[in-house]
Amino acid sequence: MTGLDAVIAAAIDDYRCETPTEQQTPAGLTDRITEYLASSGYDLHPAVTVPADPRTTP
Repeated sequence: MTGLDAVIAAAIDDYRCETPTEQQTPAGLTDRITEYLASSGYDLHPAVTVPADPRTTP
């Protein structure tokens, strides 16, 4: 297991233990993982969306 894997696993485990089951959401889990990665020194970059070529859209 790499350091990255360990950070993500810890975030998932903590989220599942600390957040009541009925309040758990995919977005909440993603936020927790992002928080753990950032606090562990990982550099996060947002996904870049490439706009559609206007010449090919109907």
